[in-house]
Amino acid sequence: MRDHDVTALTSHELEVARRELAASLALARPDSAMRGPILAQLSAVATELDRRSGTWLSGKAVEPEAS
Repeated sequence: MRDHDVTALTSHELEVARRELAASLALARPDSAMRGPILAQLSAVATELDRRSGTWLSGKAVEPEAS
């Protein structure tokens, strides 16, 4: 499977992409072949958002510190 490079997108663009992908996933039929690519792109966006927010460290998700 191809990697989805979303690092060039701004935070706002990532949020818009996340919302649009979530809507597409909700509209896709359960047996649709499009669910796989949508989920892969959604995962790439979520990973990048996590990385930018500091909840991703060394390839492992970490819990944000409580303030």
